[in-house]
Amino acid sequence: MVYDRIKQQMMDTLPFVQLLGIRIDAIGNGTSEVSMPADPKLNNHLGTQHAGALFTLAETASGAAMAGAFADLILGLRPVAKESRIQYQKVAKGATRASGRVPGDVAALKATLKADGKVAFPVEVDVFDEHGTLAAQVQVDWYLSEKR
Repeated sequence: MVYDRIKQQMMDTLPFVQLLGIRIDAIGNGTSEVSMPADPKLNNHLGTQHAGALFTLAETASGAAMAGAFADLILGLRPVAKESRIQYQKVAKGATRASGRVPGDVAALKATLKADGKVAFPVEVDVFDEHGTLAAQVQVDWYLSEKR
């Protein structure tokens, strides 16, 4: 399936993601599930997940959801994360997971891309710790253009 190929491609070509032990668990049509293990090397001075590790987890989830939304076109596109915002809610204890989603109408985004050769849109991500506590909410704005 195309989502499995995207997942494998991302896992093979993102060395920083590999370094943090992040795993892309699932990709769907504009959705993703991504996880990161509990590891003392990823902790901050409080012994909880470091903010930078949480951000990387969320950014990875956003990219996976974006790629899933454009799975049929992604090989001909140049995706760039244009801007991001993160709101930390609670400290993240233990292993973490992130759920990414492209809000709105994916077909409309594809129509804009086809008409204009480019499209910009947000991807929303919720990050949870191993107890199910919402640790962060993230928005990554993606810009896609056709490869030149």
